[in-house]
Amino acid sequence: MFKLFVGLPLAAAALLVFAIGGALLLPLLGLGIGVFAIACSIAVVALVVRLLAAVAIGVSGLLFGALLFGGAIAGIGVVLALGAALAHLLVPVLVICALVWLIRRLSRPLPPVIGNV
Repeated sequence: MFKLFVGLPLAAAALLVFAIGGALLLPLLGLGIGVFAIACSIAVVALVVRLLAAVAIGVSGLLFGALLFGGAIAGIGVVLALGAALAHLLVPVLVICALVWLIRRLSRPLPPVIGNV
């Protein structure tokens, strides 16, 4: 009798409380799942953005290095071109100076020979 009058109503009440309590916790569970989904999606977006930023930084570093390498090649070309132009301008001056030196040297009289005359 005790089971029939006390145990069964307590079991039914406990089952009802657990069922209603579980039903009341479903919105909280849904809210938690929604917050977890939003947090996961933000984390994935942040990861993708960080990876893209890392790739962009690496590619820009490579492009900057290539630009500097091209600038160095262009600078070397300019220096070689200026050197060639200055050499072409300097060669006639050196030839004229060499001719003047040679003419002045050959126009001097020979020194007297000391020894057997």
